[in-house]
Amino acid sequence: WAERDLPSWPSPRPAMDPPRDEEYSRVSDPARYRIVHERARAWTELLSELPGVRSESMPSAPLDANGRLGSFDRGTRLTSDREGTLPLLLLERDAAITDHAGSDGGPTLAVLHLAVAEPTVELAFHPDCGCDACDWGSADLLEAIDEAVRHVVAGPLVILEGPRWQAQWHPDGGSSGGAGRGPDHDRVMELCRRLTEGEDVRLPRRTRAFVGSSWLP
Repeated sequence: WAERDLPSWPSPRPAMDPPRDEEYSRVSDPARYRIVHERARAWTELLSELPGVRSESMPSAPLDANGRLGSFDRGTRLTSDREGTLPLLLLERDAAITDHAGSDGGPTLAVLHLAVAEPTVELAFHPDCGCDACDWGSADLLEAIDEAVRHVVAGPLVILEGPRWQAQWHPDGGSSGGAGRGPDHDRVMELCRRLTEGEDVRLPRRTRAFVGSSWLP
């Protein structure tokens, strides 16, 4: 990774000072966020060396069913031939930066969307906001990407997709939330855990389950 000669920067607020108001509307150096796309490519190279793992390029496609999130520009689909594993999708987007007048123009912001099985089943996207106020340094950003990849590769991982809500579970914890009202968090986490143990569970209405085991021997 060090040989790639990519931007690296410290957290602008190491003492956890609150950001200034003007930082919320400022993107000082959008070009440095290209590290998120480079991190995805580094992971593609590394994971492709694992036995039974294949990678293939993906053409541009929508990131969600209703088009609200737009489309990714380039993508890679990584699959393992080990039974019960989920494909990992590393989707690169060149996001337009909106100025104060609400128009787009000039440089773009590199954003990496991580998903499983299909682009709409999103694990995370980074940076989640490129403004200066939300910047915690390059190390924090790269660790967030690495953590999402590890959850897929190390397994087990469960994602539940409901109407306007999602839950994620892995051995180190989990999360749930969304724009709609979902089931109780503790109940959802218990459902996820039982799914990893192969139990036949009753899911909430209109819920899809994605269950993945480890890619590793």
